[in-house]
Amino acid sequence: MDELAKEYVIDFFTKRLIHFKNSPEAVGWTPKGQLLRYEMVLNFLELNGKTLLDFGCGKGDFFSFLKEKGIHCHYTGIDINPALIELAKKNNPEAEFLVQDIEKEELNKNFDYIISIGVFNLAVQDVKCTMQKCLEILFNHTNEKLIFTCLNQTTKLKDIFVTYFNRDELDKVAGKLSTKYQIFDNLIEDDLFLILEKS
Repeated sequence: MDELAKEYVIDFFTKRLIHFKNSPEAVGWTPKGQLLRYEMVLNFLELNGKTLLDFGCGKGDFFSFLKEKGIHCHYTGIDINPALIELAKKNNPEAEFLVQDIEKEELNKNFDYIISIGVFNLAVQDVKCTMQKCLEILFNHTNEKLIFTCLNQTTKLKDIFVTYFNRDELDKVAGKLSTKYQIFDNLIEDDLFLILEKS
């Protein structure tokens, strides 16, 4: 994804934040849809005492969700959008939030778990190539498991402003990274879940 596309993504979500304020809609979710995805991702994690990187963390809602559940982990959230990170820090001052573009600035440590929930949903130039590159970078910094979610191409009601993936695309990406992975298309309607584990 070139710099112009990244600026578009930043501007898109900054405008949503101004309009929707501190709500799931600011990052493109409904409250119900966000909670459903968070609950499903949590089913694949054993977080207590572990390190977690939330890639594309937005305004830190997943950390808030963990806090409400009483789950304690060493959490780091990163996003390319400064306005979202500023709000994330305000919402959860006890967590670590960073403005970071991993394509330009290398991650300086590994994490037990890395999650990427709906990060590549917006239809922008080269988004699928960027997804593949970012997953490679992220998996290189994963100790145990990486969880990636996206929208499924088989969904009946499509939006021209949204990016959809299919199982074959995820299978191709995952197969280059690990021999130990699973792809689910039946956990949440219209979503694909990729679970990548270190061999």
